[in-house]
Amino acid sequence: MASNEHKNLNNDNLHVPLNFSTASNSTVLTKNSLGSLEWASQGTINTNIITLRGFTIPSNSNYYYPVSMNNNKDLQFSSNYGSATISAANVISVSNMLRSSIFLADKDYTISSVYGWVSGLGAGANEDVTFALVKGNNVAADTSDNFTVLQATNTLTVLEEFTGTTYSSNIKVGVVDNTSFTVNSLSKGDFLLPMIKSPSGANDTYFNLTITLNAV
Repeated sequence: MASNEHKNLNNDNLHVPLNFSTASNSTVLTKNSLGSLEWASQGTINTNIITLRGFTIPSNSNYYYPVSMNNNKDLQFSSNYGSATISAANVISVSNMLRSSIFLADKDYTISSVYGWVSGLGAGANEDVTFALVKGNNVAADTSDNFTVLQATNTLTVLEEFTGTTYSSNIKVGVVDNTSFTVNSLSKGDFLLPMIKSPSGANDTYFNLTITLNAV
């Protein structure tokens, strides 16, 4: 006598999951917080969390990015970009991009959020500091071309700039909460590089942020 138990059915007699025909491509069937089945994007399942901790003690209002990995103060943003505006007028060397970036994409990702806290100390401590996330993309092997904006290879691309408020004491924190990005994609091989600037150029700034990436 044939068995009709699901576990004993051959592949040709198995049905596809509920709502399979109407589900979008690149989605998976999950059970949500309400206990119901739903089709969710693969990216929301395959999530990469990056912790961005650091501090900067600026001497001007330019953007600063992390010090090279061979420095013993690897949390310090002390590499001076040379401008308060990210543009083709300034460059980042290949060695600095390699040594100062905080993440190298092993596959394609979208950035969904940046969240965390920031505090300030110093003469300009009560202000909005600006963070920037940039990527080094179109990376070319065996070239010494600097990374710069609008370049065909070794391109420097601004993903987004966003702010957090510091107050007049480093025992107070301001929130950083950003979910909107001008460019939200990282491709395999891209570098992710954070920057920070203080409008006063005199705000010793400390921050602890979480960046959420979703695999595509």
